[in-house]
Amino acid sequence: MTVVDTNVISRFLHREARSKYPIEHGFVEGLIQAGELAVSYVTHFELRRGIEELVLRGEGRRRLVGLEKLIERVEVLGLDVAGGRGWLLAARLWARGRAVKPAINFSEADLLIATTAAIHGRPFATSERRLAENLRQIGFPSDVWVVPVSTE
Repeated sequence: MTVVDTNVISRFLHREARSKYPIEHGFVEGLIQAGELAVSYVTHFELRRGIEELVLRGEGRRRLVGLEKLIERVEVLGLDVAGGRGWLLAARLWARGRAVKPAINFSEADLLIATTAAIHGRPFATSERRLAENLRQIGFPSDVWVVPVSTE
């Protein structure tokens, strides 16, 4: 199972994903077909809040259906395993980033999603090359994969 970052899943859910984002779509579809896709509850939250906003504006109904179908087919993981050890690991990783010179600043969502992968012993996949480099620099305890970005 691979935990995939929000940016990749968001492109996968795009209405024209197959033609506009073929690399990301193929990557996610391959993981789904193999039964190897996992997402973090943080990713589920990020996607859901954005789509809910669109629905309230009278848009996004297809995306909501697409998200719900996706969530039914994948494993959704959290940080609360083993008494909240995931949260403690996220705090340690954040501190490692701040302790190096120059300091590495992670967005909370990025760090929590990546830590979800680590606490479950899974690889983490993102399209953010800089995030992957920063995680490796602080000794991130899981594999980090960079998903190439489709050019528009």
